[in-house]
Amino acid sequence: DAMERREVFGTSGPRMTARFFGGWNFTPEICADSGLVAKGYATGVPMGGDLPPRPEGAAAPVFVVSALRDAGIPEHPGGLLQRAQIIKGWFGSDSQFHQAIYDVAGGANDASVDLDTCEPKGRGGSDSLCSVWSDPDFDPTQRAFYYVRALENPTCRWSTYDAIRLGIEPDPRVPATIRERAWSSPL
Repeated sequence: DAMERREVFGTSGPRMTARFFGGWNFTPEICADSGLVAKGYATGVPMGGDLPPRPEGAAAPVFVVSALRDAGIPEHPGGLLQRAQIIKGWFGSDSQFHQAIYDVAGGANDASVDLDTCEPKGRGGSDSLCSVWSDPDFDPTQRAFYYVRALENPTCRWSTYDAIRLGIEPDPRVPATIRERAWSSPL
């Protein structure tokens, strides 16, 4: 049913979850509300949907972003979330595609990876991220789409793990770390 509604998200591997709602009157308090999902459906549209027409007096659409980390298993816990972003895309008057990336929850931290052991280093990251955001550059005459991207703290790439296990130098042409992510279908 979700596929038919286009209400889906994908991940690069970990089982993070993402929720994304758009509407015209969400408030920041929704992030602390245990009924976030029900209220998202009741007062907005979920990822994959089309925003309803702008009501009289509304300045810009308001989006609710929620992401949960993959808890993993005791022997292999999931990574912490570093940030959630909204990506906006549109065709400009120049007939060129444009995109803007907005950090809406979390942000830069000092998390990194020990490349000798692949153990996480530094502090920062969250089990969950939630934010309410409104497009500061909204133009009601311009068609646009928005989607969510949630990023984990960096982790070792599989080739780095293999090099450590085999006792060889990693291939310098391949990045040693990756940033696992989840992304939503657009609004």
